[in-house]
Amino acid sequence: MKGHREKISEYRRLSIYGFDMVKGGHNFYALMEFDVTDVRKELRALRSRGEGGSLFSFLLKAIGRCLHEQPEFNSMINVRRKTRFAEVDIDIPVEVMQNGVTYNKQYILRAINDKTIREIDEEIETAKSAVGEEKTYMSSRLGQRIFSRLPRFLVVFLFRQILKQHDLVKRFSGTVFVTSVSMVTNVPGYIIPYSGGPKAVSFALGPVVKKPVVRNDAVVIREIINITSIFNHDSVDGAPAARFINLLRKYIEQEYRNLL
Repeated sequence: MKGHREKISEYRRLSIYGFDMVKGGHNFYALMEFDVTDVRKELRALRSRGEGGSLFSFLLKAIGRCLHEQPEFNSMINVRRKTRFAEVDIDIPVEVMQNGVTYNKQYILRAINDKTIREIDEEIETAKSAVGEEKTYMSSRLGQRIFSRLPRFLVVFLFRQILKQHDLVKRFSGTVFVTSVSMVTNVPGYIIPYSGGPKAVSFALGPVVKKPVVRNDAVVIREIINITSIFNHDSVDGAPAARFINLLRKYIEQEYRNLL
């Protein structure tokens, strides 16, 4: 019995081309655990008063603050030059519903350090329900249709030319990429996304699970989130990456009130 065939979407076809475009990158990975027990408790208290926002928005804000304080990670590189950006634009995937069909789309949160976590939450929810051609999207529906009809080699060639223009990369896909499965699964583990291109760092947020950990020589149950950081070794070395991770831990576990 033959299998069922169906056409793939323009977005999926362009995703395949995009993976071809960035293959062969020089990345190294950090698989990390962060204790989010206290910040989640604080967020729940804020939401009960109609304030605050989600853990996801908080983590985006924390990443944005770290990138602002260590701008060498908010950068892009090629064989000729490296470009650092003052503004942190975070590219995230969102699910958009149109005509009863759900599809994925990239959305860019511009200048995330100028926004509260509540504003970030509201912007993401607006992006999920948007049906028009939003300039903040990575590409419009019309652009997807046009590019998906071009020969594969030509699309990959054109995309690679764009990657050399760091200002264009920032315009179309932000300065950093963050993906998350924490809202759709609670299965423990790490996400290892396919990553490449000129950006210095990307992130994948895993689920939050309760785990036994040692605090003050005693075993206690805490809420732990798994986060994967993908560093571009062309741009970042191990010691600076470790300092960045320490800074991120400080904001998530200790100084989270500065971001709320």
